[in-house]
This record gives sequence, C-alpha cells and structure tokens, in this order.
Amino acid sequence: MRPLTIEDAEAVLEFRGHHEATRYLSHEPLEPEENRARLEKLVAAAEASTSQWFHFGWAVELEATGQLIGDCRTWNTAEPPAPGRIPAGCASLGYILHPDHHGHGLGREAAGALVGWLFEERGTQTVFAGVYEPNVPSRRLLESLGFRPDHYFAAAQDPAGKTLPSWRYRLDRS
Repeated sequence: MRPLTIEDAEAVLEFRGHHEATRYLSHEPLEPEENRARLEKLVAAAEASTSQWFHFGWAVELEATGQLIGDCRTWNTAEPPAPGRIPAGCASLGYILHPDHHGHGLGREAAGALVGWLFEERGTQTVFAGVYEPNVPSRRLLESLGFRPDHYFAAAQDPAGKTLPSWRYRLDRS
C-alpha cells in the first residue's frame, strides 16, 4: 500500500471504469475524465490533510509485481482541513479491487492494514464502513475484521441513487 498519485489514473481506471467492480460503489463506472478529476480531488484532499482532519487515498499493489489492483480511502472529513460530518476520534474506510483479484484475501489484507493504521497511527477510536446489503463478500470481509452492523439504511435512503439497502458497519478500538 502507498498513497495514490495522479500518475495512477490509467491503472485506477481499470477497476473504477469496470462495471462489475463499481456495481456496489456509490458511483457508476467512470469515464477517463471523471476518473482523473476524482483522483485529482483525492490527491488534493490528502495534501490538505492535517494531523486531526484527513482524507487519504491508497493504492493497493501486488507485492510481487507492483501492479495496482485496487484502491482504498481513509477519512474523517470530506474536505480537509475543515472538520466534516464524522465525529472526532472516528474515521471511515472504503475499498475497491479489480474483480480479477477478488476472493484471494487481498481486500481483507488491505482493509486490515488500514484499520491498524487508523487505530495506531491516527488514534482513531471507531472505524466505520458502508456496504450495500447485497454485497455479501464485502460484508463478510468487514465481519472477518471484527466489524459489526451498526445502522441499517433502506433503499429509499441511498444518497447515491442506486436504490439499494445498505449497512453501516463499525469497529471500536479495543
């Protein structure tokens, strides 16, 4: 894992532009321009992050080859350094992998590493993650890391417009 950069745009598009990879994300497959704009915003948010308020994008690479196969986000504010809607002491986690790499434990490894980083390096007390209810593999991944369902959202409450029910999961630092 390493911070995402603008130079990752082409590799990120391989999964952020993939229908199967984005099926349970808050956005549809991205076009190249949308992907680059999203990445530029994420890199700028990371650069503006402070010790208290942050928003980071992470590249998930295969150790053996260096191939970028996914990305993750960790954040406690939408627009660093201004405080966001997430309470101080809490953070959120998001992740995506190219479908060719599903089912090999790589998502769990990446998410687990970032949970550890949030707890140890950022002093986070609670980590949240949202998942659409039909995304059973992601729900299992979170549960395998110790996350528990925290709040249910009906399909009509979906702000992304996918009209799918979802769960907010939480993991409290023990």
